[in-house]
Amino acid sequence: MDRAQVEKISKALADETRLRIFEAISRTKRMNCGEIVSMRGVTPATVSHHLKILSEAGLIACRREGQFVYSEAVPETIEAYTRALSKIASGKKTSRRGFLSRAAKNASALVCSQFLPSALRASLFSQSAPPKTSPNNSVRPQLALTFDDPTLSLGSVVKWPEANSRLLKAISGKDVHGALFVCGMRVDDADGAKLLSAWDQAGHLICNHSYSHKFYGERTSYADFAADFMKNERVLAPYRNRTALFRYPFLKEGDTADKRDRFRALLKDRGYRVGHVTIDASDWYVSQRFVDRLAKQPNAAISAYRDYLIAHLLDRAAFYRQLTLDVLGHDIRHTLLMHFNPLNARVLPDVMNAFEAAGWQWIDASLAFEDPIFRSQPRTLPAGESLVWALAKETRRFENRLRYPGEDDVYEKPKMDALGL
Repeated sequence: MDRAQVEKISKALADETRLRIFEAISRTKRMNCGEIVSMRGVTPATVSHHLKILSEAGLIACRREGQFVYSEAVPETIEAYTRALSKIASGKKTSRRGFLSRAAKNASALVCSQFLPSALRASLFSQSAPPKTSPNNSVRPQLALTFDDPTLSLGSVVKWPEANSRLLKAISGKDVHGALFVCGMRVDDADGAKLLSAWDQAGHLICNHSYSHKFYGERTSYADFAADFMKNERVLAPYRNRTALFRYPFLKEGDTADKRDRFRALLKDRGYRVGHVTIDASDWYVSQRFVDRLAKQPNAAISAYRDYLIAHLLDRAAFYRQLTLDVLGHDIRHTLLMHFNPLNARVLPDVMNAFEAAGWQWIDASLAFEDPIFRSQPRTLPAGESLVWALAKETRRFENRLRYPGEDDVYEKPKMDALGL
């Protein structure tokens, strides 16, 4: 590989969005444009631009099958690129050192962390800051923040503008982006648009959580549930970071195989994937208890509820991570379910710090959802719960560790009662 080609590849991979598109294509073997748009939350025109640059650099090959054009990675290009950089890094020819300096500026440390051998990575970027995200086999478990149910009605404890500001500031403090799963009926007015715009402008994913938060069980037909899902698309349409991820209300995906499979087919037809939760929890119930206490004792301390919430979340994270390792034999990028509520608005910085102290690494939600595990479709009934729970249930090997529902107030109530919370 000549220097011109090395420099061309370096420039192609130096763009973070383009790098992640290439990484996703490499991991899934092949993807079409619609799948990339859904995954990354960018426009078709933007994806086409990035694919053109990757193709011209020889990193991907595009093949038409029927009405779709699929992109596939070309591993031979990366292998040749790695060998070329190895020769440059050896420093045997003085004339190459100037080029190495230019290449190092164009190829970020993130590029090398994803594709180059560790020895070469150290020789090229020994002075570079560590990459913002770690590969999937990172020693530190990785997780992303996902928030459900932004709302304008939080009671007297805190008003929505303050809650919104607090949550966004806490997430920004960790330099990551989350995913906001929006139930349209809670934000379907001018103030709701302001709330969502703040998340959109901060770069967070804006995702579909249905319009009316219907429980997809025996009392809700497929037709009603589908119509409610599509109604919510109107609410989300104005936002730049609108992403085709859908999260089922209550994490319930249907009580019959027919309802489950019909809605999955609808999601696929409309370019959606499921915005699965891997770490489920009952933060909503802890917040509800906190709000109930303040109604009776306005000066009640928040510290006990904060500490309980942190302990609860860390406990559930440890449970679901261990279950993941036992079911799959390897770790994944996790997504933590939290809610837009008064307690989280007050203590999210402490929650995030506690997870870091426990060894977890916060990552972007968009990166987490690129993990291939999120394309799984467990064949369980009733369908739903945490994705990890459902995968474990499907094997029939973990019945003694799985409760139904996976998380609910009935599990936390006796513990909080005993603590006087």
